[in-house]
Amino acid sequence: MARVPITEPVVEQLRDIISDGVLDDEHNYMGAQFAAQDRGHEELAAFVSTADAATYYEALQQAKAAE
Repeated sequence: MARVPITEPVVEQLRDIISDGVLDDEHNYMGAQFAAQDRGHEELAAFVSTADAATYYEALQQAKAAE
């Protein structure tokens, strides 16, 4: 896992799965990855599989701020 760029599609796709309530815990990045795969959000799924926890948390904050 590493620091990777947070793109607008990642933030939008993360916002989508958060707003639909499909995550039991939005801080659970593995749950976010599975939800992204289930919804066909390829960019978010790839992001979660490579991003470190701090980067995922930053993307999460951006998605929540844009709600």
